[in-house]
Amino acid sequence: MRSKDRLAELRHLARGAAGGVYCDTVEPGAPEPAPHDQHIQDIFHEVERMRGWVHDLDNNTQLVRRLHADPTFHTNKNLQEQLDAAVTASNATGLKLGGALRQFETRLSARNDARARIARLQYAATRRLYADALAAHHAALDAVRAAQLGLLHHQIQLTNLSVSDEECQALLDSKNISLFVDNVRAETAEARRALRDVEARHEELARVEAALRDVRDLFAQLAHLVAAQQDQVDSVEYYALQATEHVGTGGTELLKGTVSRTKARKKKVSLVVCLAVGIAVVLLVLALT
Repeated sequence: MRSKDRLAELRHLARGAAGGVYCDTVEPGAPEPAPHDQHIQDIFHEVERMRGWVHDLDNNTQLVRRLHADPTFHTNKNLQEQLDAAVTASNATGLKLGGALRQFETRLSARNDARARIARLQYAATRRLYADALAAHHAALDAVRAAQLGLLHHQIQLTNLSVSDEECQALLDSKNISLFVDNVRAETAEARRALRDVEARHEELARVEAALRDVRDLFAQLAHLVAAQQDQVDSVEYYALQATEHVGTGGTELLKGTVSRTKARKKKVSLVVCLAVGIAVVLLVLALT
């Protein structure tokens, strides 16, 4: 049994309650509102806020239906993003509205006065509106998902693919239902990314090859320098060996030189003695004659 929405009637009664039966003929001088009237106004304000959220939920549902009714919805990324944004906004609105209804329910009183009856009536009416709006929103989303699933099955039949129900659900969850266009674009984009990676790798390998070529040239220069130094080392080694041989024979040569010099000195002394003796003999002969 649905509760009748009497919000407008209750507001009219609340506005006329302060004037009594003379409110139509006697002009009151702005009396202070009674505490229970203020409480009723607070209830109405809170109900208006929650019904505004219900209205937002209805608007999002209509937007979902309108976007899905567009013939280019399944190939238009912009429309799909708008639908996702509307669904996200509806989820946030539903969470806020559910929390507000739970808080409103905790403040309901079991008394039977006018204020408690108004609160219970507004809660029941708002909760019913929320349930209807939520059911309509879920029905719209189910229609969108059913249409996407039907389109996916049709494309699978045309492409002669074998896809299980779990894989279909995974494709729906991943928003990948255009097997003819989007997959080709995705594969093209993936191939382009792979090509860019290969080109970057090729450039990197070219730089590495140039660096290795420079290193090879450097090692060739080092080998040439090492060969030249090896020739110099061989020359030094040859002269060192020659010096070693000369050092080995130098002692004998020095001994021979010493002996030869001694003999030469003896010869000189003998020659000087002979000359002196000869001169003395000559002088003696001359003196005697």
